[in-house]
Amino acid sequence: MELHHCQSIDTATIIGISTTLPEENGMKLSPFLIAAAALACGQATAQSSVNVFGVADAAMRVFDNDGARTWTIGSGGYAASRIGVRATEALGDGLYAGAWMEGTVNYNNGTGNSARLWNRRSTVSLGGKFGELRVGHDLTPSYTAFGEFDVFGVSGLADQGKFYSTAFGSGIEATGLWARADNIVSYFTPDTLGGFYANVAVAAGEGKPAQKYRGTRIGYADQQLNLSAAIGNFDGIAGMLRRTSLSASYSLPMATLIASTVRNEYLGAARLVTQIGAVVPLPVGKLRANYTWIGSTGTLAGVPVGADDATQLAVGYTVDVSRRTTLYATYVDLRNQGNARFAVATAQGLGAGGRSRGAETGISHRF
Repeated sequence: MELHHCQSIDTATIIGISTTLPEENGMKLSPFLIAAAALACGQATAQSSVNVFGVADAAMRVFDNDGARTWTIGSGGYAASRIGVRATEALGDGLYAGAWMEGTVNYNNGTGNSARLWNRRSTVSLGGKFGELRVGHDLTPSYTAFGEFDVFGVSGLADQGKFYSTAFGSGIEATGLWARADNIVSYFTPDTLGGFYANVAVAAGEGKPAQKYRGTRIGYADQQLNLSAAIGNFDGIAGMLRRTSLSASYSLPMATLIASTVRNEYLGAARLVTQIGAVVPLPVGKLRANYTWIGSTGTLAGVPVGADDATQLAVGYTVDVSRRTTLYATYVDLRNQGNARFAVATAQGLGAGGRSRGAETGISHRF
């Protein structure tokens, strides 16, 4: 929904107003004067706007952790449920200013994020031919570098984020730094570089643990190919966590192929997450699938983690019933090894090296 300073007026309305309004002081309003006023209104509309947007997404879910089965209603199975407001203002000569506020909405119980109202994004920006400078609370380049290449959009039971957020107890899960940073200053290159793009970001930690971040992402994208590489340093509770990634997608007439590999290093331990996937258009709907390997090496606090591996197979089907509404279904099978305890939903009832499975079907509406 878009709100402007002025409402648009069509030509028929202008003529109707000019012919029906009474004369005032011997003067009759000219249709040309009214048209000029309407044109000025339109120009004001083009200069600034405010948009309210969101995603309403809910799904019926069942997941099984080592035989312990749970039924539930979940939110954000296809896309994260949210409500947001964004505003832009044209400043002239290609310059613009903007603000963006976005928060989580849990449609299964009517709650939001318990810690903050605009937990997904709260930024103010200045942009133009030079690119965009953005300040506030936002996604890091290290997150978008793999998140944009997740077949399932880092949402639902198949979410790839579960393999990054834990990060060896570095603390970046509790603070949310694995995905977003507070006090972040980001620069984005303009879209006039022949397909090349870059994003550089720095987040001040304000002396708090697991809050400071520095990262860079570079890439190239055209109508078929998207290549991305990123490196980021996170200040964990006991030391620095480094994340490097390389991702690619390629669109063919019969499918879009996606692959990524991401390495997390922390205190002598490392975890490599590699996934391959595809989105295949069908006569009705789309088939989504990916397979993920999680391999760990080294030691953490003197404990070997080399056997703490896992694999995840995810298969899903989506159908767009309108431009804004999608029906979906997903099945996920996650198998742990060693002391790994990754789960498709919660890890309740899941032992070390256990198996976690789940399925969900739901509806996602965008507005």
